[in-house]
Amino acid sequence: MSLIRSSSLRGVLAAALAGAALPVAAQVAAPTLKPGDTWTYRGIDNYNRLPTGTWTRAVTATGPDGIRVAVHGADGAFDDLFRGPGELAAGVLNDRARGTMEPALQVAPFPLAEGKAWSQRVIRTDPATGERREMRVTGRVRGWETVKVPAGEFKALKVERTMYLGDYDSFRGITQRTETEWYAPDIRGAAKIVVFEEYCERRFGCPMGSLMPGVRATYELTSFKGG
Repeated sequence: MSLIRSSSLRGVLAAALAGAALPVAAQVAAPTLKPGDTWTYRGIDNYNRLPTGTWTRAVTATGPDGIRVAVHGADGAFDDLFRGPGELAAGVLNDRARGTMEPALQVAPFPLAEGKAWSQRVIRTDPATGERREMRVTGRVRGWETVKVPAGEFKALKVERTMYLGDYDSFRGITQRTETEWYAPDIRGAAKIVVFEEYCERRFGCPMGSLMPGVRATYELTSFKGG
């Protein structure tokens, strides 16, 4: 399993910045996170429905420089830096797209409310090559649903976002990544997130039927611990 699967948990943290439980009709505001806040998930490969291991995200520091989050999974570990709630300033999107982002990538623009939509263009700078690539993200808050996961049953806001990662090269096109997450105010984070990726096998042009499958994964909350 590659780091690409762990990048889906980016949405998990973004939702985790959404605050304490509120009535269904209310907006969900961003809270103050504390070092030690930890979300643990089980991963599932959606191709064969087999488990892919345990994933954790833990807040390690907060301050003027932002919110630092350590990510640990079955295939390694890395750190994310959030400029503010739901604003990814630097981190790993998948094993082909990582680095700093300017402006910070809006993975969840708070406050969240049913029907809210957003779009954004971001320049990502690769830490190894210094190359700058344009990314795009569009998203929408669909509404409230009840979701059942190993950690329990939660009332959750369904949030969808699609990202074009700017990870093309000479041999293949850009990756389109769709993330659907269910944000549950009771646990200040995502109870579940589903990832769907595909890309064009050609760098230029994408004829009908040429899309190639990428990651298909689900992450379900098994526990949450406040700092």
